[in-house]
Amino acid sequence: MKLSTRFFMVLTASMFACAFLFSQEKKQGTEATLKGELIDLKCYSSGMGGGRGEEHQDCAIQCIRGGLPLGLLDEKGTVYLLVPKKGMKGGNEALAEHAAHTLTFKGTLQDKGGMKVLHYTSFEMAK
Repeated sequence: MKLSTRFFMVLTASMFACAFLFSQEKKQGTEATLKGELIDLKCYSSGMGGGRGEEHQDCAIQCIRGGLPLGLLDEKGTVYLLVPKKGMKGGNEALAEHAAHTLTFKGTLQDKGGMKVLHYTSFEMAK
């Protein structure tokens, strides 16, 4: 086998290995701590009742208790889908009373098809 052919094969294999490693890193996500307002995504995305803030709190509590998806709206206006880490139970019920409050979440941040998702492991009222 020619030296140039061997070099090309090694280079190609290296590129595939790097691409695989980078794709695995993105799938796993990165540890993150995020702070923002707890929102229900249905009302926020449709603008129902303003979709956020204290004036919308009662509606958000009902939506969250009803099982609608939760989000975190940070101070820059970025929205994150909140999902309890695998094995955690009762995410919506535990968070319902905190609708419209500013919370700090810890967990693993991922980008799934352009959507920012935080698989949270803990949360607390922001300080």
